[in-house]
Amino acid sequence: MRRTVLLLTAGILGLTVAAGCGAPGDDSGASSAEAELPDGPIVIGMAVARSGFAAAYDLGPSRGAELAVADINARGGVLGHRLELKYGDTKSDRALGTTVGIDLLSRGAKVMFVTCDFDLGGPAAIAATSKKVVAVSPCAGSSQFDVPTLGPLAYSMGTKSAAGATNVARFAYDQGYRKAYLWRDPSITHTKETCAAFESTFSAQPQAKVVGSDTIQQKDASFAGLIARLRASGADVLELCSYNPGAVTALRQLRAAGVDIPVVSNMSMDGDYWLKGVPDLKDFYYDAFGSLYGDDPRTDVNDFFARYKTKFGERAVTSYALTGYATVQVIAKAIETAQTTGGPALAKAIDGLGSYETIAGPTGYGAKQHIVTDRPSVILSVAGGRTSPVATYTGGRKTKEG
Repeated sequence: MRRTVLLLTAGILGLTVAAGCGAPGDDSGASSAEAELPDGPIVIGMAVARSGFAAAYDLGPSRGAELAVADINARGGVLGHRLELKYGDTKSDRALGTTVGIDLLSRGAKVMFVTCDFDLGGPAAIAATSKKVVAVSPCAGSSQFDVPTLGPLAYSMGTKSAAGATNVARFAYDQGYRKAYLWRDPSITHTKETCAAFESTFSAQPQAKVVGSDTIQQKDASFAGLIARLRASGADVLELCSYNPGAVTALRQLRAAGVDIPVVSNMSMDGDYWLKGVPDLKDFYYDAFGSLYGDDPRTDVNDFFARYKTKFGERAVTSYALTGYATVQVIAKAIETAQTTGGPALAKAIDGLGSYETIAGPTGYGAKQHIVTDRPSVILSVAGGRTSPVATYTGGRKTKEG
């Protein structure tokens, strides 16, 4: 369960073809979301990976959703209706997203919860929105998981990749680094957007510049040439725009070569499950939704992860579990406001929530913006085999120590 999670990448055309339906938000076809609330429980369809390489990636958010449902039902549910999660297994195969989404709709799903990635979660989202059912990814960071691509009924509870990268870039600058080198992994949208935002933000700071960059691939076996160019550049910080397992391989070879400059990265590196692959790693930093180690600056986050461990018998793998809980918080509040699960009315209610406070921080949407663009990033430091929070940044500004 703690194995590395990989992400696939595909074009928007592939998503549309895989969905086998009209354009996002298309008015054609019968709606599966009734105008009124159902007689029984309100079903949230869970179109997530329960097996295959992405299962660990979807595990935390799914369990977070389960905790939120339990809390809401203990308070009487939503407008007197219990919430119920029904699972479908996409088996980490984007092509199955459509099939699973359609099956969950036939089983009464009134809202769809999809995988934490645009490429993997998009097909199930399209299957839902084509039937006027709201679809939410708990933590997709790609800017493509938004209205222009997926239509007005699709949302991401994740923080936009560029927003997290902006916070990391300002953190790096505030640490005194002035010459950055970039290792770009182009295999997924998230890492491409992360590197672009880091570069533009860091380069805009006084006396700061990007002194070079290289492209890395997930299957690269040797980084000797890249390490030599990095060493010769005089850089005082490396931005690693990648994810595991490629990122672990790169880090291990970097440190083994004796290059000990600080490395900053992104929330794909959240969790400590991979640290055994880079013994004695230090001076490594990344952004996350929060710290899952009991030392987050927010008491409610620490309480959440303590409950998670008690409930499931193991610590959360990443902080993404927070967004699963937050997704259900927003869905429940919107249904309460709209007094229906009908997609268009429910979307209008979500858009009207404003800066709604969730366990993952403030979450705000608008009619043309359905991904979170401004949320606190907890910057985590890895040193001596231990991960701990060192600062919180919001909108490119430091807002809290530790």
